[in-house]
Amino acid sequence: MVTGSTGSKVGYAFGDIRVEPVAHRVLRNNQELELEPKAYAVLLEFLAHPGELIQRDDLLDRVWGHRHVAPATLSRIVAQLRQKLGDVAAAPRYIQTVHGCGYRLIASVTTTAPVQTDTPVATSPIRRQQDGDRRTIAVLPFVNMSGELENEYFSDGIAEEILNLLTRLPQLKVSSRTSSFFFKGKQIDIPMVAAKLDVSTLLEGSVRRAGNRVRINAQLIDAASDSNLWAETYDRELRDVFAIQDDIAQSIVDALRVTLSPKERRAIQYVATADVQAYDDYLRGRKYFYAWNRRDSLRAIEMYKQAIAKDAKYAAAWAGLSDAYVMRYRFLDADIGHVAKALDASERAVQLDPDSAEAHASRGLALYIDRQFEQAERHFETAMMLNPNLFEPYFLYGTICSSLGNFEKAAWLYLRAAEVSPADYLPLVYLCQAYSEMGRKDDENKARRRAIGLIERALEVNPDDARARYMGAANFATVGEKAKAIEWANLALRSSEDEPMVFYNAACTFAVLDEHERAIDLLERAVQLGWGDRAWMQNDSDLASLRDKPRFQALLDSLH
Repeated sequence: MVTGSTGSKVGYAFGDIRVEPVAHRVLRNNQELELEPKAYAVLLEFLAHPGELIQRDDLLDRVWGHRHVAPATLSRIVAQLRQKLGDVAAAPRYIQTVHGCGYRLIASVTTTAPVQTDTPVATSPIRRQQDGDRRTIAVLPFVNMSGELENEYFSDGIAEEILNLLTRLPQLKVSSRTSSFFFKGKQIDIPMVAAKLDVSTLLEGSVRRAGNRVRINAQLIDAASDSNLWAETYDRELRDVFAIQDDIAQSIVDALRVTLSPKERRAIQYVATADVQAYDDYLRGRKYFYAWNRRDSLRAIEMYKQAIAKDAKYAAAWAGLSDAYVMRYRFLDADIGHVAKALDASERAVQLDPDSAEAHASRGLALYIDRQFEQAERHFETAMMLNPNLFEPYFLYGTICSSLGNFEKAAWLYLRAAEVSPADYLPLVYLCQAYSEMGRKDDENKARRRAIGLIERALEVNPDDARARYMGAANFATVGEKAKAIEWANLALRSSEDEPMVFYNAACTFAVLDEHERAIDLLERAVQLGWGDRAWMQNDSDLASLRDKPRFQALLDSLH
């Protein structure tokens, strides 16, 4: 609930900003700003108490009506306010952060006479950002028509690049890659897929690549009527692939009747690299990265390096390289040298593209493994502010909060990640662990059943998915289905002899089943193979039964 300050009829002015509560608008240099409703409410709270320190909890209470909102939400809103007002946290003109306490409006505020307006509140640009008003879309993986399975990375990459362009537009709610790509290789029933992804439109297409030529078919489908809103075929040289992606994104915007600001129009025209070969290496690297195993992580690093060698200013490739080094350090090969490499690559990514949410998320992850926790938090907050549609900042930031024992904040982030990616079981699996640590058993049990349903669905598509097996095993153990838990854990273990994550997560299953020696044996094997995330192991609720075991403590002490 917003307190009485929002009912004020008086106007305010500070710096180059004018606020007109009657007209329900904010102007900067006489240009109207688009703010989320909560950002507008927070600004009015600041204006009602200029110069006063407002505690974080008080702001949450006044604006949201309760305190069961993660502090990250408020941080994101304040970051958005700063960006819109032209303020900088490091050298504030308007909003000062008092670390550990709250915020203070430090600008000199004057009141102005109320502005009369006939503009109804419902047409204010502030309303346009609410979820109920946003167009919803999923970009399905494009079908590889090249006749060569090896070209699968290219058709997947084209679809993902278009998806990434669309996520930059706040007017659209875009289903995440993980959710959309769940339907890869399956017969598509448009209404069913749209319902599962909670979207009203779907983009599907195909890619045929032959030498230096590429043929791309794309069509935008209205789920309710199962009819085409737009369709096009592109038969071009490979070097035109960037223009094709831009044209598809713009055609979707036109078909959905979305009005773009000049900045938003530039966002979907952004070309990360002009080098087609660098782009090709990057797409290969991303395919290997998503495999999440030791061998392919090395291939991902090599592909990202090749892309950077061809275009040293390719920010996305630098971010991908950082993520690959972080993954190896945390889960596959705890070589301290990977930390320095991740820090260097992520710093380059942010320097090259400071407006990239992906770059800031990569930087946050790299800073986390270097134990620079406050700096990591700032970059994740920036990533969420820059692109609220992006899955990775919410999910990765959540895992970091879990690692640090901040389970309330982690739970909010996992819920947000699950909202962005409803077909992905990982946010729900980790949400269960956060609920367990918080003692919220009813919420935990509900989330576990939802997670198990998504995991079983994933295995219907890919029965050899070891990650789904070991994640499912731990959840079956927790809900008391011991036989199935052991069966799935052993199936996962048989799938790999040298993957630390398989051994670690199988250990979680046996720890939940109170088979402590077996669990610690598997954990020791995971560490021998390269598992290196001590903080996660220490705070993993699945391993709670091991925390008083000397062997487990010795294993923790052996990690950095």
